[in-house]
Amino acid sequence: MDKTVDALAGFAADLRYETIRPAAIHAAKRSIADSIGCAIGAHDEPTMEALRKVAATSTANPPCTIIGCNTKTSPEWATFVNGSMIRYTDFSDDYFGTEVTTAKGDVGPHPSDNLGGIFAAVETKDGDGKAAILGMVIAYEICGVFTDEVIVRSKGWDYTVFHAIATALAAGKLLGLNKEQLANAVRLSVVPNMALYETRVGELSHWKALAGPNSSRNGLFAAQLAGAGITGPELAFEGKRGFMRQTDAKFQLGPFGSAQHPFRIESTYFKSMPIRYELQTPVELALRLHKTLKPDEIKSLKVYMSPRSMATREEEPTHWNPMTRETADHSCPYLIGAALSDGAISHDTFDEKRFRDPAVLALVDRIEMVPDPELAKIHPWRMSARFEIQLASGEVKKFENENPKGHPQNPFTDADIEEKFFAQTAHAISKSKARELLDHIWSLEKAANLKDLFRLATIS
Repeated sequence: MDKTVDALAGFAADLRYETIRPAAIHAAKRSIADSIGCAIGAHDEPTMEALRKVAATSTANPPCTIIGCNTKTSPEWATFVNGSMIRYTDFSDDYFGTEVTTAKGDVGPHPSDNLGGIFAAVETKDGDGKAAILGMVIAYEICGVFTDEVIVRSKGWDYTVFHAIATALAAGKLLGLNKEQLANAVRLSVVPNMALYETRVGELSHWKALAGPNSSRNGLFAAQLAGAGITGPELAFEGKRGFMRQTDAKFQLGPFGSAQHPFRIESTYFKSMPIRYELQTPVELALRLHKTLKPDEIKSLKVYMSPRSMATREEEPTHWNPMTRETADHSCPYLIGAALSDGAISHDTFDEKRFRDPAVLALVDRIEMVPDPELAKIHPWRMSARFEIQLASGEVKKFENENPKGHPQNPFTDADIEEKFFAQTAHAISKSKARELLDHIWSLEKAANLKDLFRLATIS
């Protein structure tokens, strides 16, 4: 028996809604609210329209719902499209670990990428709000425990296999799989779904935002197969050609959340800006400096960060010359330049006219990214960045920032979650309808099914 498979399947098989800590239940509803807001906010993006068009050609019995519209499709396509809408603008929640994480924030796998698969499983079984919350807690726990213990990015692998595993277990639980079936769902989610980190380097493509939801879709498929009696390779993790051998990562998963031990969903990282999470810290600092520093006063700007959180010009030259939206929202020098110039990070920041603006790029060219190994030692529980700015006058100024708004050490309040939700949905639904939708999410454990949630999220 593969001990890792056994531990994962045992956790999902044993967990019940009644044994989840109230703090984790509330945290799940916070992430659902944040995710629905992100999905509605991205609904009209051309890439999302393209996905919905393809999804509309598929159906199932019973069908599943796409957030924001009346389109019904297959569970697999609903998983992919809903997850992609949540993820697309890079505004969705994240997780890097706690103060005891072994992997030191090697990756942040956006656990809300799994929500599409959870909703699809709930709809397939006509489950209730408690089922959705249970699925969230399972998926976030599985993503989190791998994030805490496993290093994959520096070895060339993408983190999205974590989503395949997490959705396989969460959806499998909601679809009624027993422990042995859940074990096969894990096996069928790991072996076929190892993904390359090439997704996140160079000039970034649409796939940057779609890769995680695609793995969640694959996790749902693994659960469906396992539920039908299909088996997977026995030693998916610990075999001679298994996950541990291929990633050169021997690990023992840490304690899972329980009534006595906090669930990882309670340490979710929320975003106050639609950019890569680790860049929130320096960009937040740049926004503060906008009022006191003019771009033409800056001769040079050195940005010191953990090596895990940044890339030098030699490593990623595209970050100094972004050609796509996806590259722009992952480019630290561009985002700092835009923040210093504009005093805001908004939808317009990712318009091609802005990220190709010669004036902004001239400032970006004066920014240098400097890896600081000392900052790596405190990452991710302390996400720190500092600036060393040489002014045209010759004066040198230094500034620091740590733990951006939304970090577990500087958390969002429920009011912050709501404010972000209203801002994300203002263009699509009325304030009164948004209020009603939020109230429904805050009391989701009372919902008999997901019909009212999807109805209230429909764009009018």
